[in-house]
Amino acid sequence: MDDIASTDDGSEIIAALGTAIREHRTAAGLSQTKLAQLAGISRVYLNTVEAGNKCPTVVVLVHLARGLGVDPAQLLEKQPVSTAPH
Repeated sequence: MDDIASTDDGSEIIAALGTAIREHRTAAGLSQTKLAQLAGISRVYLNTVEAGNKCPTVVVLVHLARGLGVDPAQLLEKQPVSTAPH
């Protein structure tokens, strides 16, 4: 097993996921309150996910992606989100 993989606690992945969700949300012009409503979660929970302090379940991730109008896989990609109009 790779040394890096064996010591990775997932915090960087969770932080990157939170950042991606926030970037997609702001690019879509949604508030935390509105996205939380669309995803069926609380705004407080969404805030902790975006801050990288909580890892959403797969179901919540799918609901967030639907609320954002993106494929769930896009939230896991490591690339900047375009803020250009669609």
